[in-house]
Amino acid sequence: MAKQNNAKTNTTEKSRRTPALALLLAVLIAAAFFVMSDAPLVKGARDALMQKLGYESVDESEEGQSGTDSGEEKDDEADEWDSSASIDPSDLPEYNGQHYVKVNSGVPAFPDDVYERAGLIKDGDGWKTKGNLLGTVDSNKLTPYEYYGSLDDLDRCTFAYGCLGEETMPQQGQERGDISSVHPSGWAKAQNWERCHLIAWALSAENANPSNLITGTHYLNYDGMRPLEEEVEQYIWNTGNHVLYYVKPWFSGNELVARGVQMTAWSVEDKGKGISFNVYCFNVTPNAEIDYKTGIVTTEEQAEQAARTYVINTRSGVFHYPTCDGAREMSERNRKEVTATRKELTAQGYKPCGSCEP
Repeated sequence: MAKQNNAKTNTTEKSRRTPALALLLAVLIAAAFFVMSDAPLVKGARDALMQKLGYESVDESEEGQSGTDSGEEKDDEADEWDSSASIDPSDLPEYNGQHYVKVNSGVPAFPDDVYERAGLIKDGDGWKTKGNLLGTVDSNKLTPYEYYGSLDDLDRCTFAYGCLGEETMPQQGQERGDISSVHPSGWAKAQNWERCHLIAWALSAENANPSNLITGTHYLNYDGMRPLEEEVEQYIWNTGNHVLYYVKPWFSGNELVARGVQMTAWSVEDKGKGISFNVYCFNVTPNAEIDYKTGIVTTEEQAEQAARTYVINTRSGVFHYPTCDGAREMSERNRKEVTATRKELTAQGYKPCGSCEP
């Protein structure tokens, strides 16, 4: 009889515990959904609750503006140009003696595709890795990558972007390859042009990629872009974190040489606290005149030169000093001697010889 009573008691207790366990499970599932869901209504309610509890919701735009010590230093170097988020190709910034000027007050702005390719998903106004709580990012869920836009119908570079990290950088001991086979749009011999990477070799290990090389001045390559590239490189090595990176050359009309390059970068894991900039670097040579259609560069000294005798190859459109081997060996049929200034010849579409460099 006692055994029967005990059995009845156990059965009753189990029947009471079952609904309680089911209720507890339902509460846990609901709590997990509330914390992890990306649905706008749920996220709004979650942010409101967090604020009541004394926490602030993550605001990507504010964090992008906060910057770092290095970002504050750049404030002194780069003048404000335009508070708009994008550049108007018909009204590009004018060179003002600075290496670069800030775009959108220096706050990074990327197309959604840049985030999504990296494995990030929308989190209200910000971004996070899928399944993470309250706008956080898990490095292990990121997808490091590089993406290069196709050349346009004038064979000009269009853009390059990626989620950069140690995974995209050259391996230890890897040597830089030869890029001399690439002649970017607007390339002209003997004009002191350099092949400028949109995404630096140190960040991408990309060598002779025509979609990643533009015709640039030493001023653009080393004084404008390189310090920013090295800042990103050092940040990645020091932290192991990742950086969203977007570079776009800007051309005026049908010109073949870019007037400048826009560089945008934002450190992902710390949401811009380590790296955050959006600038336009000038493709100029101070005290020199550049023909952005032909790639011909005229220095102050060359511009002041008086008229003198040159030899033009009427077939190739190249002009030489009379003492140049190219002039001496030229067919009489194609040979034409003229007295003019260098600037007058380049204005007529003739190109200087790459050997004698008139």
